[in-house]
Amino acid sequence: MPEALFGLVESEVARRGGGQAELCVSRERARRYDARGGGIDSLSFSDTLSLGVRVFRNGRMGFSYGFRASGDEIVRMVEAALFSAASSDPDAACGLPEAGGEPPELPLYDPSWETVEDREKAGFASLLERESLSLDPRMKRVRSATLVESVGEVRFRNSAGRSGAARETRYAAWVEAVAEEDAEGQTGYGLGFSRKFADLRRGDVAREAARKAVRMLGARRLKTGRYAAILENAAAAELLEVLAPSFLASNVAKGRSILGGLVGKTVASKAVRICDDPLDPSGSGAAPFDGEGTACRENVLVEGGVLKKFLADAFWGRKLGTGSTGSSRRMSPKTPPTVGISNLRISPGDKTPQELRREMGTGITITEFLGIHTADPVSGDFSVGAAGIRFEGGEEKEPVRGFAVSGNVRSLLSKVVEAGSDFRWFGNVGSPSLAVAEIEVGGE
Repeated sequence: MPEALFGLVESEVARRGGGQAELCVSRERARRYDARGGGIDSLSFSDTLSLGVRVFRNGRMGFSYGFRASGDEIVRMVEAALFSAASSDPDAACGLPEAGGEPPELPLYDPSWETVEDREKAGFASLLERESLSLDPRMKRVRSATLVESVGEVRFRNSAGRSGAARETRYAAWVEAVAEEDAEGQTGYGLGFSRKFADLRRGDVAREAARKAVRMLGARRLKTGRYAAILENAAAAELLEVLAPSFLASNVAKGRSILGGLVGKTVASKAVRICDDPLDPSGSGAAPFDGEGTACRENVLVEGGVLKKFLADAFWGRKLGTGSTGSSRRMSPKTPPTVGISNLRISPGDKTPQELRREMGTGITITEFLGIHTADPVSGDFSVGAAGIRFEGGEEKEPVRGFAVSGNVRSLLSKVVEAGSDFRWFGNVGSPSLAVAEIEVGGE
């Protein structure tokens, strides 16, 4: 961060009546390569600089943003932030975070990105499409094969004397492929993530898409009833994403959390352990410090099925009396930082999905929920479509589609018998497969 910029922020705030101030500067270089029809379909390049200023005065907070690192822009931003503060209601919880420990060093940045040419990255996307189609004669089309490279840097400083800087590289690849047999078509998705381009496994992404598409061919209808079930890791991660807002102190204080008032009480089965872990570089939400500079740390939210805590930034930590958990996030350059998840995950167990099936005997593996985002985030109730694979005697049988699954997120987590060993990150939410004693299905 140019020291002169923050010096100007401080002098402008002092000149206009004083107060605490914070400046955050973020740079991102993004490259996207989309392949389709045997070649590159589109390229997208962007280089973004964004600045955010927060000021605190008389128990009021004001925020402003900009996109130019110039003196004139800083003066305008400070003026806008002070105007915003003057227009807001006072709250004793407003203010910079308290002093904390030093942020950890995390392996988030790989300098070799500078040596990877655009031609090589475009070739990755093209080969991803080609390889997905070559894995099975029933693979007929690829709707999109994409590689995204992101190189970011964030720097902050505040008037309490705290400062920090961090850099990261991220590579994400995904493919959406279609398998066809007779008059039927099924879609499969493959996903890969790495901090280093050389570590991104194109073959794994292609095989995942082909496997998921082919395995659903010939799907049958499922009869209405109650079934033992295994939520495949991707489906379990979708379910966890629905629960994520309920772990935020802001939603707890506003009565919008299904977990409000339950700290110290059982909210899931003993097999469930949920934590928010910004220190794991394998998840896309990893960071050494949060959106307001507090050192990040792992926060165990549910242990042995018992709710332990909520996630809080400085403001909501003061409101609830818990203090900050290092969970402030900057969702957009145009909005002030607020409490949010980093890497939210369900911890894995010791048994493979195959071993879980053998223990369950007969049931269905839920491979995906269709529209789980429509679940009520306050009550946790849901009724959505689903797809999966029936198993019997511990062995997978035929695929099944066209059925609905209904229930409640908390109730479903209370029926978890065991967590599998196949943990995986899906962006910044991760989970292993979960064996569930019973799930209600609406089918034929």
